[in-house]
Amino acid sequence: MIVTADEVNRSFRGTLDLLNSRTEGLKAFDMSERGFWRSFMAIWLTLPAYIVSLAFERLRLGLLQPDRSLLDSLWIDLVVALGHAAGFVALPLAMIWVARWFRLEKAYVPFVIVTNWISVIGMLVLSVPAMLMLLGWAPPGLASLFSLAFAVVIVRLQWFATKSTLGLSSLPALGIVVLGIVLNSVVGVAMRGLLG
Repeated sequence: MIVTADEVNRSFRGTLDLLNSRTEGLKAFDMSERGFWRSFMAIWLTLPAYIVSLAFERLRLGLLQPDRSLLDSLWIDLVVALGHAAGFVALPLAMIWVARWFRLEKAYVPFVIVTNWISVIGMLVLSVPAMLMLLGWAPPGLASLFSLAFAVVIVRLQWFATKSTLGLSSLPALGIVVLGIVLNSVVGVAMRGLLG
């Protein structure tokens, strides 16, 4: 199941509508079972973000050298890839139980589809400040400031999308967004723990 260019275009356009607080953006997504599974395949679009994450982890470990290949350690490549994938699926997996607990099973598929597409955009956007820092075009402080600003926008987008897809009020939707942030933090800590 590959994601078509048309689906990418529609899903990105729908995400942009949600960013602007327009619920009609939900109509742009393929809310079918096929669209559900293809939304997980959209992780391939985040390959540039994975490369930036890999370079950033190598820099953190003191292994990023101009004369060395970025892919010369299978262990680092594998752990960062697993962390990248785990961060993508953590909230959809946790939402299986949350949706059952709060009787939101019918809204689960639309929530996951929209969340997966937001994750694609979020990973790509949040990799930009790290890339700028790695290239020497932004000092660490400025890159952190950019990351914080982009993260606030992505969190607000996820909050509005959660409200819209699950039909929740503001506070429970914020709780689900915070759950996603916590899960991604746990994934990040686990990944860094494995890398040392």
